[in-house]
Amino acid sequence: MFGLTVRLALTNLKKNRRLYFPYALMTILSTAIAYIFASLAFHPDLGQVKGANGVIQVLGFGMIVVMLAVAIMVFYANSFVMKQRSKEFGVYSILGLEKKHLFLMTFLENLVFSVGTILAGLLLGLALDKLFYALLLKAMQMPVVLASTFQLKSLVTVFIYLFGIFALVSLFNIGNLGLTDSLKLVQGKKRGDKKTGFLWLQTLLVLILLGAGYAIAQLVTSPMQAIPSFFGATLLVIFGTYLLFHAGVISLLNWLKNRQTYYYKPDNFISVSNLIFRMRKNALGLATITILSSMFLVTMVGGLNIYIGGKDYIANQNPNDYSIDVGMQPTTSKAQTEKWEEWAEAILEETDIPVESKVVYPYQQAYFSEVANQQVRFLTEKESWMDFSNQVGVGYILDKATYEKMTSQKLELAADQVAIYSKGVQYQAGQTLTFDEKEMEVAQVLPKNVTLGHLPDHVTFNFSKYLVIVVQDLTIFENQAENRYYMGFESSLSEEEQVNSQEVFLSGSFESELWESNILPNGTNAISLAYRAYAMRSFFSFAGSLFFIGLLLSLIFLMAVVLVIYFKQISEGYEDRDRFVIMTKVGLDEDQTRQSIRKQLLTVFFLPILLAFVHLAFAYKMLSSILLSIGVVNAGLMLQVTAGICGGYLLLYLVVYAITTRSYKQIIS
Repeated sequence: MFGLTVRLALTNLKKNRRLYFPYALMTILSTAIAYIFASLAFHPDLGQVKGANGVIQVLGFGMIVVMLAVAIMVFYANSFVMKQRSKEFGVYSILGLEKKHLFLMTFLENLVFSVGTILAGLLLGLALDKLFYALLLKAMQMPVVLASTFQLKSLVTVFIYLFGIFALVSLFNIGNLGLTDSLKLVQGKKRGDKKTGFLWLQTLLVLILLGAGYAIAQLVTSPMQAIPSFFGATLLVIFGTYLLFHAGVISLLNWLKNRQTYYYKPDNFISVSNLIFRMRKNALGLATITILSSMFLVTMVGGLNIYIGGKDYIANQNPNDYSIDVGMQPTTSKAQTEKWEEWAEAILEETDIPVESKVVYPYQQAYFSEVANQQVRFLTEKESWMDFSNQVGVGYILDKATYEKMTSQKLELAADQVAIYSKGVQYQAGQTLTFDEKEMEVAQVLPKNVTLGHLPDHVTFNFSKYLVIVVQDLTIFENQAENRYYMGFESSLSEEEQVNSQEVFLSGSFESELWESNILPNGTNAISLAYRAYAMRSFFSFAGSLFFIGLLLSLIFLMAVVLVIYFKQISEGYEDRDRFVIMTKVGLDEDQTRQSIRKQLLTVFFLPILLAFVHLAFAYKMLSSILLSIGVVNAGLMLQVTAGICGGYLLLYLVVYAITTRSYKQIIS
């Protein structure tokens, strides 16, 4: 009997290849991706790369996410396959196979399937390991090294984990078969679905959950609010999406059903009735496609925007190849600032960094507790660091001479006048603006932020309100703002040479006497050194690895979407094959039948992607705020990237739908 059971198990896998092929392909690819994550996380050479410590941690986190996603997909695929085969198991039982024989048969099927697919996935992962390591280095803008090391630890870890998942799947299958009698197995997938209870109450809950999630996303006013709010809004939208397909869409269809002028037309009558039935059976699957599509879109939008938009962020933070930004006392003399310039040039010369040009700008940086149309209130430096919630705005203050130097444009200002650029609040030329208790006239409204490309911008993107204020003399606000002196230098060194010179420049600066000569009134030292090439390399170590990991996670989400769509097409095909017969018997010709079912399928399968785009549209403001806090400062570029990803995903979705529809047509033919 054992030999017969083994032959049955092997025959069943071959006979049901239409069901097992996508399941096997998903398992092989998922295993390969899981191995690649593990291999990169444990890669001995990656630890030697600059800035790789954070990358290794993110890879470890990504590996956990992939493992969880693989487990969910394996259980989903197995559940679908077993449901489609329930009639087959019932027939075996009626023909005389005992439950223990069914248990052994399904166990052997699962054993052969799991070992075969896991080993194939590991072999694929081993083959691609070197390529993906090179791609990771390329994304991090590091020198590409085609190095691959066989890692037994990664291999064993992934194999044991996945084999453990399939062991749980076997126990689940055995338990399910043991608790189901032969008659129910024969009925299998034809058993009807119960009507949804409390439909209007659930629909109301849908409106509340989605409305609350969308509202949170729209009411975010600053990047600092966006990150903690994002997860709450995401959970609300996920639950709302599942309920929308479970109850909301059915409520809408029932409402159409009650409209007699609409419902009692042949096409509408058939479509609405069948759609209600389809939604009851497919609510979970359609909601899953929507959520996975949304996850794919958000992951790709975030990762690609960070990677592409990072250059603007680094350029804003580092206007020059090398820069020194010094905190000044109000009493600092011009002779002292000239001494700083001489010191900086001497350090660059001693560290063999050739200077092509230099710029120097005195300026002030200020935080505000209020930025309104008539009033601006300053925070002292101590207050701003004690309580971040007091910071509602930030600003740069320039004197007239610095503005003219930056813009090469003349500006006429009296002692009681300001020229101002603002974001988040509007001012008009000629109005009076009160700074604390000091009244100033707005002589001119500046059309753009003139500090960009001239002064380091580390904080303005974190605030919804910021100002650039030009005054006749910096002494006007010397007690309300932090006085600073910026020195920027352009070098003829290549980017790689600039990266390598960072440590020499840093150590040479620390050993100088500048630290002792620049003590602020509060006793703290305030000097910052910056190196654009090194900052760019460090940023892309992070952004490149994040994009690479996001791309792999997106592949997992995409595989899950394809798997769900394929299985939905298969299940719809088997059910529609019976519907064709019924609809033909009640008098519909073949063309009407095909048109009706095609209309229903288009509605069912394109509703998820439409809703995913709606989710992304409402999340866009919050997502852009989060990306802004990370450093994506080019809003126009972000919109273009997002539109491109949405267009690409729609095209991919259409291709997947077209391919899976072929299997559907083969079944109903």
